[in-house]
Amino acid sequence: MDKKTVIQLFLSSVIIVIFLVIFYKYFNQETSTKKTDNIEKETSKSLDEKSNLKNEKSNLIKGIEYFSKDETGSIYNISAESGEINDNNPDIIFLTNVKAKISTLNSEDILIESNFAKYNSKNYDTNFYENIKVKYAEHKIDCEYLDLLFNKNQAILYENIVYKNLETRLLADRLEIDLITKNSKLSMTNEKEKIKIVYMN
Repeated sequence: MDKKTVIQLFLSSVIIVIFLVIFYKYFNQETSTKKTDNIEKETSKSLDEKSNLKNEKSNLIKGIEYFSKDETGSIYNISAESGEINDNNPDIIFLTNVKAKISTLNSEDILIESNFAKYNSKNYDTNFYENIKVKYAEHKIDCEYLDLLFNKNQAILYENIVYKNLETRLLADRLEIDLITKNSKLSMTNEKEKIKIVYMN
């Protein structure tokens, strides 16, 4: 092998090595950059998801309970499996699986259960809705909506009202109860319709 051929082979080998070094360096750098970008994207996505989840959880309260007492000695206690604070108004809490009790002096307690309720922690007004059950002494009432208005000392029940006591079963559209005197008023939405009364013997 002559000297010229040896030099050509050497130069070819050097060029190949340089090419491989450059290719390897560039390829690794590009791969590393892609991996870094992917990691940053995944990390950013994960942080966003965690932030959203944290915000959702921060508004959700498990095992919530409120207690209030007025100047007459009446006590209102409401509890729920969970409550979610309204973003626009922190005084409003949306409750799930709700139980409430109204206790007044010289009178039996009024017990209320419902699937959901909207509670105002500032004035204690509560809007119960869905599968409502009310119990007071021997009186039992089922309905779809119940509004407790403490500034008026009034409870308003409406839609699919079924009232029962030991002797009577009533079907009506609306029932208003005075929380102080316990006096009540039944009515129908359509004035031409009559309240259905069934006597239970």
